[in-house]
Amino acid sequence: MNELLDISPEEPDVILPPIERVDEDEILFAKDLTYREEVRARARTTLELMAHGMQVESDDKTERDATAVFTEDEDLEQHADKPDVILRLEAMLTEYDHEVVDDAVRMRRFIMNRLMEESQIGAKSSERLKALELLGKITEVGMFTERQQITLTTQSTQEIEEELEKTLTLLLNPDSKMYEVPPADAKPIKDIKINV
Repeated sequence: MNELLDISPEEPDVILPPIERVDEDEILFAKDLTYREEVRARARTTLELMAHGMQVESDDKTERDATAVFTEDEDLEQHADKPDVILRLEAMLTEYDHEVVDDAVRMRRFIMNRLMEESQIGAKSSERLKALELLGKITEVGMFTERQQITLTTQSTQEIEEELEKTLTLLLNPDSKMYEVPPADAKPIKDIKINV
């Protein structure tokens, strides 16, 4: 029992429970964050602190430091404790994200326009058909996309148990005279001619 408890030498009447020592980094970042996630989390923390009275002022040095981190000339950890730099860096990254999306939209429009041109003025009919096919595969049009249809049939537990019992009986006893009986509403087949 004394091995588990730490008895204070200064005060013999005080018993201290064992305390597990944990690295501070393990508490703050339990999972590995991406660079973008870390900046966003630090910026949100800064905004929350500002909502509770913290003052943040930015100047030319803030812009230079944020730009240095953004262009990867400096490491984020060097400026992690500077809320002004974190907020400016978050703004720069958000603007960059929007530019990437805008560039993708422009590129998509360009490709669609070129395909429409090719479908109308292509030299060969095969080129025009290929351009039309590619236009048809665009998500918004969806004419040539392959679709899979999945049909789910449900059975009650009793039906599954009966079917399993029949199968097991046939497998375990191949000589059994068990036949599947058609449902009561099944119509008989009449007038079938078999040519031999």
